[in-house]
Amino acid sequence: MRNRAYWLSLGTRASEDVFAWSAFVAQTEFLWQDTCLVPDGAAWQSLWFELEIVNGIALAEWDDQGRPADWSCRWREAYQQEAAILASELLAMMGDSDIAPPRRNA
Repeated sequence: MRNRAYWLSLGTRASEDVFAWSAFVAQTEFLWQDTCLVPDGAAWQSLWFELEIVNGIALAEWDDQGRPADWSCRWREAYQQEAAILASELLAMMGDSDIAPPRRNA
């Protein structure tokens, strides 16, 4: 499983465009199952669902407009700010899994 630093790096770029956003949403869908990384899985899933709503609406609009290769203006205008906020909120829910748990003496 990837560490917190990886997800933070990915999350900071997630709102760059609709394709980065879609990839981020897809890659974080089941991340709540890593209890070392995500201490509150129920809260994660609830917030992640909001990311998926933005993703679905943006992709539907992009598709309705003929799937243009450059959709950056519309993304910035309608979705980028909300996506950045949601990604930041989601990443804030991560625990510090980069630190190995203490070993038990046998």
